Amino acid sequence: MIKAVFFDLDETLCDSDTAWNIAVKETFQRLCEHAPNVSEEAITEAWTAVHAKLFQQLNAGKCSMAEVRDSRFPCLFKELDLPTDQAMEELSNFFCSRYLTSLYLYDDVAVLEKLHTYHVGIITNGAHDDHTDSQLSKVRYLGLMERIQSLTISGEIGVRKPNLEIFKVACERADVLPEEAIFVGDSVQNDIIGANRAGITSVLINRKSEALIPQIADEQPDYTISNLHDILSCLEHKQDWHRYN
Repeated sequence: MIKAVFFDLDETLCDSDTAWNIAVKETFQRLCEHAPNVSEEAITEAWTAVHAKLFQQLNAGKCSMAEVRDSRFPCLFKELDLPTDQAMEELSNFFCSRYLTSLYLYDDVAVLEKLHTYHVGIITNGAHDDHTDSQLSKVRYLGLMERIQSLTISGEIGVRKPNLEIFKVACERADVLPEEAIFVGDSVQNDIIGANRAGITSVLINRKSEALIPQIADEQPDYTISNLHDILSCLEHKQDWHRYN
């Protein structure tokens, strides 16, 4: 019997990609005004290189998401041979604030109101501090705190999805066994593999209807949906299966 429904945050409940692109575009425009001798092409190239390096360190467990965030602009300015002065701090603050205020929930998040008989939680990778650019701030800004019963963030736990520990902690907080939970996410590598290995029913939200070709068994979701409202059908199917098995 399913007792808990967990959701990923970015690109599952909210459109973070669009918000990120808006923040990047407007920040680059401001940086070009601050440093007119630096082209937007050079900024884009440096930005891409900096993030590739920082996320490589993050994925290797050498730093946290908060450290990635705090290093982003110092590394960018160093890459562009610009002084790390007050202008850098102002651009960093602008970027983080603009990213947050550009976020919005997908319309189908309204399905949360229909899950009142379940424990509803969020399991997400990211920072857990009070900084403007953290998963905690995003959940608060989007008004999700009042709509969920638990929030499990990698920055708090110390491990990132797909590590089993973060799913284990979420289930403990909800007082459910892994087999009593469903997890909905948009990333095969982080969400589906993690949920499958944790013994949680996995649901891939595929909003763009992209072709999915699993390379290993753990990449195969138990269910694939294109709209969060479809989670109700998944739950009904699971409950029927338990009823007759």
